[in-house]
Amino acid sequence: MSIKKHTTFLKLISIGLLTLLVGCTKVESLPKVESSNETQSNLAEIHFIDTGNSDSILIKEGQKAMLIDGADNDDEKSLVEYIKAQDVTELEYVIATHPHADHIGALDSVIRSFPIQHLFVANGDADTKTYRDFIQAAMDKNLTPSVPLEDKKFMLEESYFEVFNTNGGEDTNEQSLVILYTNGEDKVLLTGDAEKGTEAEILPKMPKVDILKVGHHGSHSSTTDAFLERVDPEYAIITVGTDNKYGHPHIETVDKLKKADIEVHRTDECGDIIFQSTGNGLTTTCAPGSYNRGNQSNSSTTSASTPQADSRPVSSSQVSNNTVSQAAPTQSSNVKTVYWTPNGKSYHTTDSCSALAKSKTILSGTIAESGKNDPCDRCH
Repeated sequence: MSIKKHTTFLKLISIGLLTLLVGCTKVESLPKVESSNETQSNLAEIHFIDTGNSDSILIKEGQKAMLIDGADNDDEKSLVEYIKAQDVTELEYVIATHPHADHIGALDSVIRSFPIQHLFVANGDADTKTYRDFIQAAMDKNLTPSVPLEDKKFMLEESYFEVFNTNGGEDTNEQSLVILYTNGEDKVLLTGDAEKGTEAEILPKMPKVDILKVGHHGSHSSTTDAFLERVDPEYAIITVGTDNKYGHPHIETVDKLKKADIEVHRTDECGDIIFQSTGNGLTTTCAPGSYNRGNQSNSSTTSASTPQADSRPVSSSQVSNNTVSQAAPTQSSNVKTVYWTPNGKSYHTTDSCSALAKSKTILSGTIAESGKNDPCDRCH
């Protein structure tokens, strides 16, 4: 019964978001940037907060601040303390680029801890406890999550941001809202976990930028040559955890950045990365980082036996003729078995996940063997 209630709840939220995408009167009423021959700017700070292999970015200009993404579930206390330490008492905007736990995990705590004027979300949801906690926290504060409209400029004081990819994408990462922040002549592009499909979709609208927050923690699924050439950043920021289980950043991505002679800054090497923006230039005290690939943690690189076919009963959520290929049992308790399909983008913690219900071939093994970078939204 609880699953049906959650599903109904999320459907109502989805309907509400789509309605807001069409109407979104609150967003439309926000002040617009007036055209002027003279670009105005204040001193602004862009904080790429070190939350491990997750995202949380704080932008502060004068007395106004905004937060893009809210790290992971175990970052609740540290993230709130970090924001307060910057003398932020209220957030003008909170943006959840997409509903993965490593981007919204601590947002419920942020919502409970600060007054928030506007809460923006991507055009998609997730049937996870983390997402439900986030939505419930918003409802408890009488906040209405809304999908922002494109072709609008949302103000802080003199600086502003624009949002792209509001129509969503074919999977959760590709639903990522892409944020272009502008302070005078300084431009910062924040891409969430947007991958190649989203990059291609928004490419014609992209200007050259000063800072690029590299998509998906430096995964090879993002940062195409065409996209990198188009935005042509001076600095690339990689938000990544030390020895993370995905091996981020991937060698393909850091090689592209090195070849393009783009200065890299990484949270796994520098910790919190803070840029000062004058409106006519950006500076940071963080030393340039390396172009080294990430190291996978032991839990995801332990080898298992060669997968072999195994006929067994399937759960009621699967079709009757499903075939499951499973690795032979391993003696090591450190090997975590996950499940995936040959053409799927995610791995699953259980073979009875509803996302696998229509899959005829389900493979199992370690995360490394799966070759998948993302956990499933439904069962993880």
